[in-house]
Amino acid sequence: MQYLAETPPPSCRLSKQSLIGLRREIAAIRRSLKRGVSIHQTAVKTQKEERVISKAILLKCRELAAKAIPDLLSLLENGPNQKNQWQFYGHFAALLSALYGHRGGVFQNITMQEVLGAQRSVSEKAYLINVTSHKTNQYFGPAQIALTEEEWGWVQRFLSIKDKLPGGTNPKYLFFTSTPNPCKNLNNYFQDAWKSMGLPGCPTFTDVRSSIASHARFTHSTEDRLKISKFMCHDLRTADKFYVVNLSAQQAMEHRRLFESALEGAERSPSKQSPKKRKRPSKSEKSRKKRCQRPLDESPKSTTSEELVLQLQESGTSSLEGTESERTAGEDGH
Repeated sequence: MQYLAETPPPSCRLSKQSLIGLRREIAAIRRSLKRGVSIHQTAVKTQKEERVISKAILLKCRELAAKAIPDLLSLLENGPNQKNQWQFYGHFAALLSALYGHRGGVFQNITMQEVLGAQRSVSEKAYLINVTSHKTNQYFGPAQIALTEEEWGWVQRFLSIKDKLPGGTNPKYLFFTSTPNPCKNLNNYFQDAWKSMGLPGCPTFTDVRSSIASHARFTHSTEDRLKISKFMCHDLRTADKFYVVNLSAQQAMEHRRLFESALEGAERSPSKQSPKKRKRPSKSEKSRKKRCQRPLDESPKSTTSEELVLQLQESGTSSLEGTESERTAGEDGH
């Protein structure tokens, strides 16, 4: 409606006033829906609580995946086949997802050029891969994946045998298939690897991402959370709104103890001071103030000759007689 109001087509017969009225009506309808949308979001958030993966399971996933990857590479070296290739994909993606919580699209879009151009840190003994193509690259730039020397060695072992696999002669992506396209079934391979490691549930990359964001909120400070959020390539407000779940019963009791401790100990809040009572002035004081007070804008009035005559008549003396007698007395004196 905003676009239509700003650039109406030639066939539009609505006046500018009508378009403004329509926009205001739609805005009012949207405001009435906000409460229902918020309730729906809360219900969805509550359902997400059931899919939150605990810290212990995520740690176990990393340990089991790191243990299984060398064996899978050995199977690929002895007999290259796509079944072992998919298992390697699933376990390696599970390891990276449990570490960084990236979206599945980040892992799918890792190119061979980005892998070969990884930055090496001699002091940290690590390799950094910058993945350019992902969902929020226009806001956060490339998504980053840091690998240890051991994990980088696994990548090099896989690259050494890629030519023996279908589509591995000149692949574009790290997780390549027999077609030039990225691996669209990487989430399924991740779930198969999750099941083969004996872990409970059947999570997705999004579930792992939501779980890591939730654990980061209750574990790290705001500054560290901001670092994690940027590395995961999503806004901190988005994480609080969609990824982070409500408090558990244990966490709620911890907050309850904070409220209880706020009422313990000596009084620190400023005490309430009683206001001073104003003394009412007596009637004599009021009348004295009225006599003493004079309006600032009141100027002394000049009396006219007629008013002067009236005042003198009231006092029993005529102004003309007074002036004439004064003149006679003056002449006799001379």
